[in-house]
Amino acid sequence: MNALHFKNLTAGYDRKPVIQGLNGEAQSGQFIVLLGPNGCGKSTLLKSLAGIRPIQSGHIDVEGGDISALPRRAIAAKIAYLAQQRDMVWPLSVRDVIALGRAPYRGPLGRISAEGQAKINDVIERLDLNAFAHRSILDLSGGEQARVLLARALVVDAPILLADEPFASLDPAAQIHMTEILKHEAQSGKTVISAIHDLALAQHYADEIWLMKDGLFIAKGAPANVLTDENLVQAFGIHPPKGGFSLPRVVAS
Repeated sequence: MNALHFKNLTAGYDRKPVIQGLNGEAQSGQFIVLLGPNGCGKSTLLKSLAGIRPIQSGHIDVEGGDISALPRRAIAAKIAYLAQQRDMVWPLSVRDVIALGRAPYRGPLGRISAEGQAKINDVIERLDLNAFAHRSILDLSGGEQARVLLARALVVDAPILLADEPFASLDPAAQIHMTEILKHEAQSGKTVISAIHDLALAQHYADEIWLMKDGLFIAKGAPANVLTDENLVQAFGIHPPKGGFSLPRVVAS
């Protein structure tokens, strides 16, 4: 089943297109990795698909319905979006930050249902956040904050999860751990699209890779078909050593 479909998608800033005429579809149970150099349009694409960035032209279909016809609250329940920025300002507790993910389901007085509280507890347990659930998020390390924000996205329990460089600047072990969480979400039946920079992680975990350059897709498909010397040269402008590129092997935990 196509959970997400977009056609002739063009979007940008101040009427200047960043992505142009993109077409794509993502199925339930897929983990798709967006790859490409900085500034190629990965973030603009994810924000557009999440309904955060208004599109200039084209069409986005979410679970069989036009996203433009959906109210903001309905979009928030269908699509969880994890931004790459981790600027923490308010000294909220870790649990309260995670609880923000239940916003689309809160009652008239802002109450979270028993089901919602159970989902919060489950995500805290799954991401091993019990030890500091009541601490201020401002007191946590960058890696810990990243896990909390991922937990906030997961607790939405939306069928589609879009993540924009969710583990930038984290150490390799933390990157692998968070990638495995995203992969698990896809294996549970959700659609996960994540922009990352690590080619080895993309090769090891992705079901499909969308490789971008200058606002366009230059290759889409299985990792072995996308991560070719020719495509990597075209996307990143790097030249392979003698014998071609050799990506490091990822050892899953």
